[in-house]
Amino acid sequence: MNLSTKDIQMKYTLGKILLSLLFYSTLTFANNSLATYKISANKSTAVVKEPITISFEAHQKDHTDHIFFYLKPYKSDDYSIVLLNKEIDDSKYHDSSTTYTYLLFPLKQKKLHVEFEFIIKTASDKAIKQSYVDDHDDSVGISTYDTKVKLNAITIDVKALQHPVDLVGDFRFTSKVDRTQISQFENVNLHYTLVGKGYKAENIHFMKNKNQTITLFKNVHSDINKLTKDGYIIKKEYIYALSAKENFTIPALEIKAYSPTKHLYYTLQTVQKKIHVKKIDTKTLLDKVEYPKKEQLDLAYYKNTFIAIIIFFAGFLTAKLSENINYKRKAKPFEDIRNAKSAQVLSLLLLNKYKNKEIREFIDMLEMLEYKKTSLSLGSIKSQIIKSFM
Repeated sequence: MNLSTKDIQMKYTLGKILLSLLFYSTLTFANNSLATYKISANKSTAVVKEPITISFEAHQKDHTDHIFFYLKPYKSDDYSIVLLNKEIDDSKYHDSSTTYTYLLFPLKQKKLHVEFEFIIKTASDKAIKQSYVDDHDDSVGISTYDTKVKLNAITIDVKALQHPVDLVGDFRFTSKVDRTQISQFENVNLHYTLVGKGYKAENIHFMKNKNQTITLFKNVHSDINKLTKDGYIIKKEYIYALSAKENFTIPALEIKAYSPTKHLYYTLQTVQKKIHVKKIDTKTLLDKVEYPKKEQLDLAYYKNTFIAIIIFFAGFLTAKLSENINYKRKAKPFEDIRNAKSAQVLSLLLLNKYKNKEIREFIDMLEMLEYKKTSLSLGSIKSQIIKSFM
């Protein structure tokens, strides 16, 4: 049978398509044959700033080589996402499991599609052994074969809050003053405390200068101790020192909040405080005789002046010391990485200070080192990190 040039070309094209399909099928099967994995969220609907837990589990299926799992969320202005926990179980030979737990806070009312980059890294026994042999110059890592796997996006329907609020979470709010009566040369110490669990408390201000009230001192101390599935554990202290020439009132405050765990809106309140200012006749501060009368001498003014001088010089010295410290750090970059004493300390340093850089591969290396599952040394990993960051 004679075939025309057109027929031959058609068969050639069909053959290429068939070959491509076979290759694609083989590739998909290879991806699925390496590991089993699943990703899920604890809720599909939420309000803005409500915490959502996303869990990912991967288990090695092909036991021919060593397998490491890498998972990283794609960044977006629509949400804030942080790593809550990562657990690796590689106690069995060529049989590794990894669990990632992320905490996501939606920031906009919309239907979110949260996507992750998932890579399965495969390393042979020979590659790991070779890495140990070549590690004499502290620059060679484990050679891995990386397989990028497409994950289904997590879909979350984010709804707007029905009422405007200052906080999302479960919080308590208290206030106290050290006195309600002062002289014109004394001050009232005002202390607010916000404690709870939820989304970060930001841009909350309480005292504004009104009438003749003067804020001598203001400080906000923020302490975020831990990240949990219900959000950040937060403790914030707002400290003020107030003075005035006339009676004044510290106003009552109201902070609007929403509790996702209880599904209710609530208000945190404080009561107003009236401060009585005792006026002092300046003529009585000095006597006509050479020495002032002891009963007329008010040391409060001198006390407050002395304290103000101490605060000024303390701030000045702190600023100078900070400049020197920053200069030294600049003179020797990444000194904190070089000084890390263990894999765990270095991992925490990377997660807290260098989280905006590509650190996931180094975190995996440090975890392997901590579990004594790699021949890499802490020094070699430090060298790779610094080389990557520079």
